[in-house]
Amino acid sequence: MPPVVVADGPVLEVTEKDLAALPIPVHAEGDGGPYIDAGVVIARDPETGVRNASIQRFMAAGPDTLHINIDAGRHLGLYLDKAARLGRSLPITVNIGVGPGLHFAAAAPAEAAGADEDELGIASAFHGAPLRLVPGTFSDVELVAEAMYALECEIVPGVLAEEGPFAEVTGYYAKRVPRPVVTVRAVHRRAAPVFHTILSGAEVWNSVGLLGEANILDLVGRQVPGVRDVYLPHGGCGFYHAVVQMEQKRAGWAKQAIMAAFAAFPPLKMVTVVDEDVDPRDPSDIEWAMATRLDPDHGIVRIPRAFGHGLNPGFPDYLGTKVGFDATRPAPRTPEYDRVRYRAVDLDRFDILRP
Repeated sequence: MPPVVVADGPVLEVTEKDLAALPIPVHAEGDGGPYIDAGVVIARDPETGVRNASIQRFMAAGPDTLHINIDAGRHLGLYLDKAARLGRSLPITVNIGVGPGLHFAAAAPAEAAGADEDELGIASAFHGAPLRLVPGTFSDVELVAEAMYALECEIVPGVLAEEGPFAEVTGYYAKRVPRPVVTVRAVHRRAAPVFHTILSGAEVWNSVGLLGEANILDLVGRQVPGVRDVYLPHGGCGFYHAVVQMEQKRAGWAKQAIMAAFAAFPPLKMVTVVDEDVDPRDPSDIEWAMATRLDPDHGIVRIPRAFGHGLNPGFPDYLGTKVGFDATRPAPRTPEYDRVRYRAVDLDRFDILRP
């Protein structure tokens, strides 16, 4: 369902002089400055014109200047590289307070939508109606009509400045290093806007983790029979550990699920596979499966020098070791691995006497 471009929208009710009008917060004690961390970036492929939506972090560095961290593997980085080869700048818009549909679409894993797909169509599907855009006043990149704030910006390839530190999803601070400079050309807002931000950590699961689960379940389920559920627990930052629940009827299927999960969601560092009688959302149940069903000699899969998420300190320069745990019962199944079960009791059928 493609978006539609309309002549006007609430986001154009007020145009500000610069960023000073925005209540950009400092999130954590060690942050390098105020940050926009929930704004949806819209950009166009400099060669094809296809639109892309993503969520990046921006450190406010002046009244018209932001420093951006572009997550590796995102299409925005590909667009910036193309702009550099063509010898031009990359115009973008940063849309803050856009509603859940577009926020989910922008957080969707790169593997879920190809570089030639307009991700704003995904947002329309979430909303159940075409996403409304308004034309930009600085470039051909549109603004989200119903956004609370929208910034029209420009990135000149090769122009870098210090960005960071910032409290990231890992629970650690991202390092302060040179990253692209963003020049703000126009600031638009509603007459009474609400500034949307998130605290990195559990709140990231509300977008990235939730969509990551769906992507892993879909892709792994197509390749490995018996996959029932996927959960990205908060202890794994909602991003780096997947628990896959499956009914394994043939030996080796759990290992296939481990490898397929890593391929489906590259930021993962750990995958734990459990049987259908284990609750993937119960840490105690998972520990029980690992303590009683994991065979350390044959059930641990190590993948050294694999591509991972650069914010995870275990993946310096995006390379590190991934590990998978097959915590399923041996196949073919034998009775000694059947769980103890108790008959359900309806207490309403009994008269309970209390002294």
